[in-house]
Order: sequence, then structure tokens, then C-alpha cells
Amino acid sequence: MALPGLGATALVLLPPVSWGAWQYGLLALEFALFLALPAALGLLLALLSRRPRPRDTHPRVTLALAGLNAALLAAALAPAVSLWSTARAEGTPLRLSEYTAGPATSADRAPLTLEYAEADGEPLVLDVWEPVEPADAPLPVVVNIHGGADDLPQSLLPRWDTWLADGGDSETGATGTDPQRRVVFDVDYRFFPDDDWAAPVRDVRCALGWVHENAAEYGGDPERIAVSGQSAGALLALLATYSSDHPPSCDTGVPEVAAVVAWYPGTDVTADAADLPWRLLRSPVNDELTELEERMMGGSLNEIPQEYAAMSPVRLVGPNTPPTLLLTAGHDLFLSPEDNRRMAAALDKAGVPHHHVELPWTEHMYDLNWGGFASQITRHAIDGFLREHH
Repeated sequence: MALPGLGATALVLLPPVSWGAWQYGLLALEFALFLALPAALGLLLALLSRRPRPRDTHPRVTLALAGLNAALLAAALAPAVSLWSTARAEGTPLRLSEYTAGPATSADRAPLTLEYAEADGEPLVLDVWEPVEPADAPLPVVVNIHGGADDLPQSLLPRWDTWLADGGDSETGATGTDPQRRVVFDVDYRFFPDDDWAAPVRDVRCALGWVHENAAEYGGDPERIAVSGQSAGALLALLATYSSDHPPSCDTGVPEVAAVVAWYPGTDVTADAADLPWRLLRSPVNDELTELEERMMGGSLNEIPQEYAAMSPVRLVGPNTPPTLLLTAGHDLFLSPEDNRRMAAALDKAGVPHHHVELPWTEHMYDLNWGGFASQITRHAIDGFLREHH
């Protein structure tokens, strides 16, 4: 009974030996409550075996196993307890019944897929997610930008797209009794070509222009556009909206946006950046990421520091920066929470409306677990933030 918890604890706490090990660690942490069941049963069995037995019984062994399972039980409950505290601070009503809702990798319907531009001979596409219930007036628009450490497709976690479109109804995680429906455009882009890190920024700005020109055709209000992104997509969302330094990769004008939602973004890659987590520094995954970074940047930080500064949203914050919601994973393999804390401080200093939600014992890409407590808190934060600023 102790073995599942031991394996999961190692995956969560130790440096991952591969991408696959990190993915298993992500699942172990985000579904940690399920690991409480074998630990509780193991503790019960160990305590029962302490009753008088024949002389070949080893009481110290059973006592040790009881202690081990008790520790694993506490470890399995710790993420939920810490997130429960965060939920209280955020005013989020958590529902244990939603914890078994499964992953966010599927939706109850399919989107409309359209080509919004072409760049270097590559078609650029986006998915349009409209609410199930039609609206009498134009709806606010959300442009979402997926993340990933590879060239992944748009609408990576479509359950979030339909939730945003439908306004958080009772089946998808309601945050209020008055749903705010939206039109969602989930955007694909060129994934950081070698020596051209700004190519996806230009693509996102192109997509924003296309959405502004075409949103009304799908029931959206072109003057009420918010941008959301996860991981690499969050970085692109910040870069594409905080600065006009990068012209769009198509012939269009780029609108000002009403708000930005950035899920676990990296905001500083300069020499002044916060230290990376020790788990990443001791993992072979870091070598792959460093190679990818230097390839897309066209050199190392020491060789072209100005390019790294240009790719650091914390350096772009100013009084005209759009309202920003930062969502930080507290146990992120790839990013120290201090990174987003510094970003929040920069926004505060510049007088930019913002909100920072730090989710303890939560891993990068936690939103894969649709019913997880971190995802429930996130839905509440996004809905409230967009209602205020969108």
C-alpha cells in the first residue's frame, strides 16, 4: 500500500530524469487525493497487524510501515489543504464532487477551424468556440494562446475553451449565477523558429488583428478583446499586448486589448531573473530547454543580452499596460514563483490593475486536471477578473 505513495512522492519532489517522468509527476501531484486511499488502507492494515501474533511477527516492521503510510497520507492531503487555504483567501467555493471530473483534454463539441494568415508558406489557423446559447448582443471576445515545449496544436485543453464560451454553467464549473458568455478564438502560431524568437509574437499580433476585423461575424464584440495564454502562450500573450515593437506577420492593425490572463508565464530571462528551481537545474530536461532557448534566440544570454531583455515582459511594463491576471504554480518545475511575484510588483509600481493568484503545491500545466482545486480557483479568478475588466 505504501508503494504508490513512495513512487509518487519521488516523482513530485525529485528532479525528473525525463519529460515522461515530469508528466507522471504532474499527474501524481494534481491527482494527489487519490493517493490518500492506498496510504490510509496501508496505515489501517499496519495498525491491525500490531495485534498479538506468533513469534515470527516483526512488530518494528509493522510499526515502521504504519509510520510510513501515515506520512504518505499526510503528503497526499497536503496539496489539497494548502489550496483550500488559498481558496478561502480568494473567496472561491471548492467542490470536492468536481475533483473526479477528469482531464480538460476533451469537450462536448467541436470548434470551427479557420485559416487566419500564412507566414513563410505555413498556414496559420485558429479555432472559433461560440457559446451554445445564442446571444442578443455582441459578446466579449477571448483570444487564447496555447503553450507547450513543442509545436502543439491550438485548443490544447478544449474544455477550458467551452467553459469560457458558455460562461461557466453548472456542468462546467460555475462561478456565478449570471453566466457571462464569450466568443473564444484559440490561436496557433509558428513555434519559435530558429534565430527568430519574435516570429510567434508577430503571429499572435496578426491573429489579434484578424479577430478584431472578423469577430462580429461570429457574434463577438471587436472592441472588447481579452487575451489569455498558458506557459509559452502566456509569454506570447504578454509580449504581444505589452509592446508594439513587433509588427504583425500579416497586413492588419493590432487593437488594444481590455485585459490579459497569463497562466504560469516566464516574465524575465535576463541576468537579473529569479533563480530557476533546483529540480530543473539538476534535471536533463534543463539541457534540452537551454538548447531550445539558445536556438530560437540565436545565441546565449552572454552573447545577445539585448534580445533576452526584449523577450522579458517584466521590462515592458508601463502605465499603459493592460490589466493583467497572473496565475502562478507554486511547485512549478520550470519557473520559480519569485518570477511572477516580481512581475506583480512591477505592475503594482506602474499602477496597472492586476491580480496575482499563487497556487501552492501546484505544477506547471495544472489546468490539465479540470476538477482539481487549483483549476477551480483559477476558474473563479478568471471569471471575476474578466467580468471586472472585460
